[in-house]
Amino acid sequence: MSAAAILALASLGCGSGESKPATPTQPTVPAAPTLTAIVVGVAGNAPATLAPGDKLQLFAQGQYSDGATSDLTNVATWQSTNPVAATVSSGGVLTAATEGEVDVSASYAGRAASLHAQVQKPGCQATVSPSSLVFSAFGSLAELQVTTTRSDCRWIAKSDASWLPLNYDPNRSGSGSFTYSVPSNSGNEPRRANIVITIAGGPPAMHVVEQERPVSCSYAVSPEKLTLPSSGGRGSFDLVTTPSDCRWTLTSPGDYSSVKITVNGPASGAGAAHFDYTIGPNTFASGLLYRFEIHGLSGTNPPGVHSVTLSGK
Repeated sequence: MSAAAILALASLGCGSGESKPATPTQPTVPAAPTLTAIVVGVAGNAPATLAPGDKLQLFAQGQYSDGATSDLTNVATWQSTNPVAATVSSGGVLTAATEGEVDVSASYAGRAASLHAQVQKPGCQATVSPSSLVFSAFGSLAELQVTTTRSDCRWIAKSDASWLPLNYDPNRSGSGSFTYSVPSNSGNEPRRANIVITIAGGPPAMHVVEQERPVSCSYAVSPEKLTLPSSGGRGSFDLVTTPSDCRWTLTSPGDYSSVKITVNGPASGAGAAHFDYTIGPNTFASGLLYRFEIHGLSGTNPPGVHSVTLSGK
């Protein structure tokens, strides 16, 4: 056999053996997420401030390496640093006992977090009843009840509108009531005012006063008020009616006053008018108050009123 034939047979023999199978690759198992932190807070994001006897629900939230979160409130271990001021249950309920400060911690799986809370007596707060009232154009009297959270809470009541004069000081602390008077509305628009109850150490309370406008004619005077010295003097006011043809009559305080009062102006008419008057000296020690009133003929609307204060001697 030739050398070439021998080489060819050798080459065929090398390829006749069986091949070995490849070794399979094992799948990679991801690492389990780990707890990285705990967050402690108050349910509903309420402030961490309690009064003695109050309860506050806390929560513990776990944060994990994969970005996930879980509720750990009922499995964490809770602890209070000041059990005299407040204790905490196994479910995260903080119960206040007496005034003081406390740090409440929650721990789980080697992680922990805490929350700082304060126990203090409640500050002064006031509520007013009723919260609002609506009056007709003729006005009226009303009584308000102010209730305070503590007997030593000091408060005052004041109107925020010039048409409703009120500045009331009860001169004592604690709950109480007072009466205020709503004057008649002689304008042609409804109006609104707030009676603000200001209380020391707490937020104000509010009572809303709304008043309707006259149903038809209105009689508006300007100015509504004037003050003269005890020696008397001159004054004036203007009348505007809405509509412009409303009829009226003037009632002058000179008709029943011990002080001489004279008026230069019509006693009755329709529409706008101007009035001048003169008031004589006051011989009394105390001041005197007089009212010029513009009345409609129907009697279904409040009068326009111009008042004059004559100082005492």
